[in-house]
Amino acid sequence: MKKSVKIALAAAIAIPIVAASAIPLFVDANTFRPMIESRLSAALSRKVTVGGLSLSVMTGSLVANDLAIAEDPKFGQAPFFTAKRLRIGVEMKPLLFDRQLIVRSFEVDAPQIHLILAEDGTWNYSTLSHGVGSQNTTQAATLSDLPVGHITIKDGNAEIETLPLQRSPQVYDHLDVKLENFSLAKGFPFTVSASLPGDGRVAVSGTVGPINPQDAAATTFDAQLTLDHLDPVAAGYVDPAAGISMIADLDAHVVSDGMNVTSDGKVHAEHLILLKGGKPAPYPVDVNYQVSHSLKDNSGQVSDLALQTGAVAIHIKGTYHLAANEPVFDLKLTAQSVPIDGLQALMPAVGVKLPNNATLKGGTLSANFAIKGSAKDNVIVGSYEIKNTQLVGYNLGSKIVGIAALGGIKTGDTTAVTISRADMRITKSGSQTTNIYSVLPALGESTGSGTVSPSGQLNFHLISKVTNAKGLNKVGINILTKLNSTSAGAKPSKASGIPINITGTAENPVITADVNGLMKGNAATLRNKGNDLLQKTGLSKLFGKKKNPGATTPKN
Repeated sequence: MKKSVKIALAAAIAIPIVAASAIPLFVDANTFRPMIESRLSAALSRKVTVGGLSLSVMTGSLVANDLAIAEDPKFGQAPFFTAKRLRIGVEMKPLLFDRQLIVRSFEVDAPQIHLILAEDGTWNYSTLSHGVGSQNTTQAATLSDLPVGHITIKDGNAEIETLPLQRSPQVYDHLDVKLENFSLAKGFPFTVSASLPGDGRVAVSGTVGPINPQDAAATTFDAQLTLDHLDPVAAGYVDPAAGISMIADLDAHVVSDGMNVTSDGKVHAEHLILLKGGKPAPYPVDVNYQVSHSLKDNSGQVSDLALQTGAVAIHIKGTYHLAANEPVFDLKLTAQSVPIDGLQALMPAVGVKLPNNATLKGGTLSANFAIKGSAKDNVIVGSYEIKNTQLVGYNLGSKIVGIAALGGIKTGDTTAVTISRADMRITKSGSQTTNIYSVLPALGESTGSGTVSPSGQLNFHLISKVTNAKGLNKVGINILTKLNSTSAGAKPSKASGIPINITGTAENPVITADVNGLMKGNAATLRNKGNDLLQKTGLSKLFGKKKNPGATTPKN
């Protein structure tokens, strides 16, 4: 009795398995190939081909060895989408008994996806499902032709290139996509994740649809985007020649109504460099942004972009246009009485360099700059003003050479700055600074202008009104100031004070009082006065020369 029960139980288990295994022997799955290709081609408005089909009763699916979706002819002949395997989940009973194909799911393994953005802003996937549901298209499938419970893409690879081709395509590897309750006629939820070069990771989730039948790229969506450990240079977002780099995390909300895309979010950037020649910021910098983008014009408005470290924020607003795949922008940067202590992390990132081992402490910065051009070729024009700060770790008095009187100025290792302001123009050819005005209690007022070469070489010419010299030094300063104001040189000074040249680099500046220039510009005066003038006024000491006991004073 027990034996018969076991036999019956084994038969009950084995017979369905054997029957299911035998079904593919009697059902030619390839008879459904034309139907599948036709339906997919009509729904996508592209020719779709699938390889040989096999039936898997156990998984309830048709399995194709190959899948290819044709490219828009305007973008070439190579396929837009290929995959080595496609599993189509189907309702088995209607398939076997009624020859009716009811699709439950699509699962695609390791596809290769080629996305192309034309110079006019058109994507090669814009014509997917083009005209689907349109009464003017006689061969169009109805939107209800392709409702699917879920579509899954596993371990795919997507390349995005722009035309004309200017740099290597952006690559998204290990691409996973899930679409739930997919339909061309209404919205559906989705999730997308992928790896980026440089150990980056991107994830997007939200809702998309209905698919725009005239332009798939103009389909509405509402999504949350996260990027982890993004290296924009390695990922192909930023040209290395621009000099911009960082390792960033992004958390953003992105919404499209089919015509405009709006986005707001936060970027947490480490090792940030925003200007070619800059150094990585020593501390993380947060960037909060609000941007709206027009898909039609391929341009946008930056409502606010705030570079923030601690409680300090510098705001950037303006417009941009993606011309020839290279963003061209017209932006305004403003900073109003921003505490300098909070700016220490941003200074290296934007190319601000201080003397070696020196830092700014206290005070405020105000700035207004216009930024126009592209990341590789731009012009920055504006002005700045620094108030009540200290340059700590730099002994200005000991660095001035060329005249003993100025060597008598004592600043210690901290140089106080009451005010420093100037106008600046920065291009790829270097920077020009004009209308310099500064007040240093230890030195006095200074005015002038100068340049910084692309390699960082300084060439500044200032006139300093030295006000704190005493005794003989004060007498010498006064005489040199008078000589400067009456100079007979080729380019006599129009300002009262001591001419000072600053060369070298920002990290190691060389500050020299231009005594030689004064001497050449007043050669006739000095010859008339002779050494007697030098001895009586003490200028021989100022020039750092020792009196020669054997020399005689020439007579007038």
